[in-house]
Amino acid sequence: MNDANVWNGLEHVKAPADFEDQVLRELVHRRRTAPQRRKSRLFKWALSGSAAVFLIGFTVLNLFVFKGDPLSRSQIASNAADEPIRVTESVKYGPEVLAAASDPRDIYLLEQVSDTSSSMIRY
Repeated sequence: MNDANVWNGLEHVKAPADFEDQVLRELVHRRRTAPQRRKSRLFKWALSGSAAVFLIGFTVLNLFVFKGDPLSRSQIASNAADEPIRVTESVKYGPEVLAAASDPRDIYLLEQVSDTSSSMIRY
């Protein structure tokens, strides 16, 4: 089929009266929004590129820089079994008791719950 003969079978239609104005308005609208689209497209590429660089850098660092053997579970368990870690927290009960007392004649009895303590509990 010849390209010139394609147009021969179509009938001619007259354009609407405001066709030229509509086309020009659309061109002005596209010209105004094109920089915003370019900026958003550039931001998307920059964001995805920086994420890719971060992941590649993280992978390279883990594979080539931090080559040490990771601790196995048995090594971690043996280190934990050697000596327990004691965690203590000092608590001042005085302000709590005073804040909870609605009547000055209330008496609160506090006793030490744990048998072992590294410091004396103050009441």
